[in-house]
Amino acid sequence: MKGKVGVILLVAAVALSGVAWYVAQQREQATEANFASKPLLPDLAKRVNDVTALEVESLKGRFRIERAGEYWVMPTKDGYRVKADILRKNILGIAELQTIEPRTDKPELYDRIQVSDPAAYKPADEAAKADPGPIKVKLLDAKNTPLAEVIVGKVRAREVGPKPAELHVRLVSDTKSWLAKGRVDLPADPIAWLDKDMVRIERARVASASIRHSDGDVLELIRTHGENGTAKDDFKPAKAIPAGKKLSSQYDTNSAPGALAFISFDDVARAAAHDFSKANITEIVTLDGVRATVKSVPAADKKAWVTVQLAYDAALVKEDKDNAALLKPEEAQKQVDEANGRMNGWSYLVSEYAARDLLRRFSELLEDEKPKEEKKD
Repeated sequence: MKGKVGVILLVAAVALSGVAWYVAQQREQATEANFASKPLLPDLAKRVNDVTALEVESLKGRFRIERAGEYWVMPTKDGYRVKADILRKNILGIAELQTIEPRTDKPELYDRIQVSDPAAYKPADEAAKADPGPIKVKLLDAKNTPLAEVIVGKVRAREVGPKPAELHVRLVSDTKSWLAKGRVDLPADPIAWLDKDMVRIERARVASASIRHSDGDVLELIRTHGENGTAKDDFKPAKAIPAGKKLSSQYDTNSAPGALAFISFDDVARAAAHDFSKANITEIVTLDGVRATVKSVPAADKKAWVTVQLAYDAALVKEDKDNAALLKPEEAQKQVDEANGRMNGWSYLVSEYAARDLLRRFSELLEDEKPKEEKKD
């Protein structure tokens, strides 16, 4: 009898919880149905062209972005350029935010949807610790007058194709928070805002690479042109491999010539901030006449600070009609001019992997040859 009562109570509890969930869903749908969506910042859309600065604050700190002529720059990174597309997307995205429904106006509940002021925010649970937390952004005009100040909080649904994101927001000047929709994606990390383009030189274009270490060690690599069964864009050491040794990996041997194929950076500073007087020097020369000179000095965590300088020299051009990767002379000169325009006067902190490829040594590419097994009679 007691068992039957327990089962009945359990079924009743499940039924009640189902009813509670259904009622909650109906209430939420009714709230959404009865609430007319409207712009969160109705006046901002008319003034997006007046925005000349952004101030972003999160748990990672605070930084500012300013318009400087035709570019946007970050003063805390010595005025380095910011990506125009991410900036444009977020300014327009904030201006076009549409409310879906009201949320809490109680400060003690802000942390749950991450619309607290970043300085006061405390994660509501363990899962929230993995989130970037609230991100406060202020848009300012040329007189440094705020045009809008909003806190972007917990994301309910991310942007997918034509469908905008759904996220919690609160105007700093208001206690009420909202669930809103819009194309807003504010990186908390200032580096994520920067223009990460450096230069791209595919290995298929490279004729040779050399690495001269500050201690005098030199590694020179030349294209094999498909000799001895190698691929057309494989490389080999320019000097003979010592007896009893062999290349340990063609992949590693190709890494220095391909070091600038996808290079990016983790931080940036003026070149004068680091001493390059005793730098390691990597030179990559292409078949289409571009010479890239990379100076490197060691940094923490096996990373390196580097400078990159390009030059075009028609005398370096080697004809290869079958190589579709090669640039025409005017294209090569354009790449040089654009890359130098971005990188001259700057130093970049590159990853451990990029530093390793730029600083290979001849000895690191070799391994002992295994003795040949004697034939048995």
